[in-house]
Amino acid sequence: YEDFIMGYKPSGEGFELQNGIFYKFCQKASNNQEVPYFFIIDEINRGEISKIFGELFFSIDPGYRGKKGQVKTQYQNLITDTTEPFYNGFYVPDNVYIIGTMNDIDRSVESMDFAMRRRFAWEEIKANENTGMLDELQEMKDEVVEKMKRLNSAIWDENTETGIEGLNVAYHIGGSYFSKIQLYLNEDHSNKNAAYRHLWENHLKGVLFEYLRGSANATENLKMLEWVYYNGNVQ
Repeated sequence: YEDFIMGYKPSGEGFELQNGIFYKFCQKASNNQEVPYFFIIDEINRGEISKIFGELFFSIDPGYRGKKGQVKTQYQNLITDTTEPFYNGFYVPDNVYIIGTMNDIDRSVESMDFAMRRRFAWEEIKANENTGMLDELQEMKDEVVEKMKRLNSAIWDENTETGIEGLNVAYHIGGSYFSKIQLYLNEDHSNKNAAYRHLWENHLKGVLFEYLRGSANATENLKMLEWVYYNGNVQ
């Protein structure tokens, strides 16, 4: 809360009240209400959102936006600047849009309570639809995307509803993993076979093993996925 909204921080020989990043962002937005402001929180489920937002937990709800949803912050009585836009109370301006990202198979997703979930619209971004980060592979992009799609179909195929029991599309491997092949490619990509091997051994094999840990036929399924990765479709 102290970093996000407001809190006392060391200053010189003592402490002073300082505004947090979201508070300052809303100040800017309140002074330019004709322009939309987007506040992006990556891995939003990693923090305890209700504690970070504090009393603003309700203010981000569309029904409580603007001055009608004005609330007193924990430090409201210490704000002495009468020109401050939130002198009489804080609110989230109508032109502020909060975007949070998360991986929905992370264990920490469970800690995000339903009261917070209700305050957001949800949009699923599937691994096979998000390949822009592979553009830097240039002539190799299509080949890498095909390999990624083939592996993901073996994990779980949405069209046929077949794949590894216990897994689904949330377990698909995305472009962020496959983009790591750039760590191993030389300038002319002449070593791509070795790069593919390093990508599997150093990045893909480990995460797939964690997906399969404790499941039936885990060893056999991992070998099957390795075959698909290197050679082609499921046999």
